[in-house]
Amino acid sequence: MVLGALMILKGVLAPAAEQLPQEFQLKAVLLWRLAQFVDWPSNAFESAESPIVIGVIGRNPFGDALESVVAGETAHGRKLVVEYYRAVTQIKTCHVLFICQSEVRRVKSIVEAVADRSILTVSDLEGFTRLHDGMIRFLPDQNRIKLLINPDLAAQAGLTLDARLLRMAEIVRKP
Repeated sequence: MVLGALMILKGVLAPAAEQLPQEFQLKAVLLWRLAQFVDWPSNAFESAESPIVIGVIGRNPFGDALESVVAGETAHGRKLVVEYYRAVTQIKTCHVLFICQSEVRRVKSIVEAVADRSILTVSDLEGFTRLHDGMIRFLPDQNRIKLLINPDLAAQAGLTLDARLLRMAEIVRKP
């Protein structure tokens, strides 16, 4: 997955490379790829044509890279769209929620506010999967991004994670 993401980065994001750290370009691609490896319950969508919404809450670290990556792409036959939120109360329909570093003080309350919905929570915050009940943490590891995944929390939200995704990740379980 990471190799594929890097190949996409080279072709799709070359113009943005000077403006954005490579780490966030890669994270943008990984958010798109996650949508391909997660199944949501049918009631997470208003209709069969509803898009998969990738939301970003907090100060956007992606620039326009995330929108560039998902432009024209699909997952599970659904179009992908990106939405940005300043507060959790603005989240109406969202399937993948990236919680930015700027939300470090509110991360627990954000995760709790969406816990009863089928939203895949993702962040690069320290302790996100172990301390804050987040589902997926992006952990920079030299020149790649390591995935820490709590599949139990994803299952509680009604999400099914593809076995290929789980094989590539470090599994985190709460004691």
